Amino acid sequence: MKSVKLVLLAVVGVFVVVLVYQNRDLLTDTYSLRLNLVFKEYRTGEILLSMYFVAFFLVGLLVSYFYGLSSQFKAKKERRNCLEKISKLEEEIKVLKSVPIQEESTPSHETGTVQPS
Repeated sequence: MKSVKLVLLAVVGVFVVVLVYQNRDLLTDTYSLRLNLVFKEYRTGEILLSMYFVAFFLVGLLVSYFYGLSSQFKAKKERRNCLEKISKLEEEIKVLKSVPIQEESTPSHETGTVQPS
């Protein structure tokens, strides 16, 4: 399985290198972002388009990290609740095992009398 992951990672890496090399003219262009509000206009300086790609990629990584982090906290809380329930049920089993069993009386079909079983 490790070799499959390594080969897949190598293929993706080669693909990214080819993609960047073939589009280097586009990635080296500079652009500025502009935000035009009614009362004020904001403009960034000239930034390489590749820096925008990197910045938005990192923002996506952060968003997915925090989403995964919240899922981790939920799973940890659920695990703790399940462990508490298991320990309570195990204690209940211990209590039930320590209670003596009482014999039930069952009617005899032949004589009609009640006999202990």
